Amino acid sequence: MKRLALLFVFCGMLMTAMADWTYGTAYFQGSQPSNCLNHGGVMIWYDGNLRQTGLNGGVEIWEGTGNICVAYPKNYNGPQMRFTSKGGTVQIQTLR
Repeated sequence: MKRLALLFVFCGMLMTAMADWTYGTAYFQGSQPSNCLNHGGVMIWYDGNLRQTGLNGGVEIWEGTGNICVAYPKNYNGPQMRFTSKGGTVQIQTLR
């Protein structure tokens, strides 16, 4: 009986860890990254490391090592940003 209870607890933890999540009207697949950054009103969540590596024609270049989720505010008119990740996914949403 204890083993069965542990199995349910473990499976529940796995389902929670893989749950999709939202921020306002933005919807992201997978679990929410553990780190968060507000850059000029743009919310950026990331796992691992994230850094701005340069500027190319007015576009900010960002590189990370894990999953990255980005939520632009409605009517955003700041600098354009391009995100890449080595070893993760990049998801970008704009709030309505």
